[in-house]
Amino acid sequence: MPNPDMEGLSPDEYEVIGEKISHRLAMRPSRSAALRAHAERRDTQALSCPPAPTGVLEGSRADVSFIAGTRGNKCRYHVPLHRQWQHLKDTGIDVSRGWLTQLSQRAVRSLTPIYDALLTSIRTSRVVAMDETTLKAGRANGAMKKGYI
Repeated sequence: MPNPDMEGLSPDEYEVIGEKISHRLAMRPSRSAALRAHAERRDTQALSCPPAPTGVLEGSRADVSFIAGTRGNKCRYHVPLHRQWQHLKDTGIDVSRGWLTQLSQRAVRSLTPIYDALLTSIRTSRVVAMDETTLKAGRANGAMKKGYI
C-alpha cells in the first residue's frame, strides 16, 4: 500500500524498516491481508506507516465478503449463527459467538437506509407489486385454507 507520508520523497530520504500486515476475516482467506510498508525518514528518524484499510463496518476486522457470507448463510440457507460459529471453530477460526451476533446486527443496521428508500418508494408508487405465491394457513377444526400473502 502506498504511504502518504513518504510520497514526494526520493528513495534515499527514507528507509523501509519493515512491513505491517493488516488481517481481515474474509471468506477467501488468501485475499485477506494488506501489506503496509513501515518506513523511517532518514533526516528526522520519524516512523511512518499508512493506516490499515477501512472496512465496510468501521472498526471491524471482518471483510465485506465475510459479512455477506454469514448473512447469506443465515437468510438463504437457514444456518443459525451458532452453527456458523461452530463451523468457523472447526476450521480453526476462533471468534466469540457474541462478536458474530454483534457483527450480524451491525450489518443489518447498515441496510436501514436501503430499507427506508424502498419503503418510501412503495408508499409513493401508484402500483405496488405483490408476490402471488399461495400460502396455506390454519382454519377452524384443523382445516387448511389457501390464501395469498
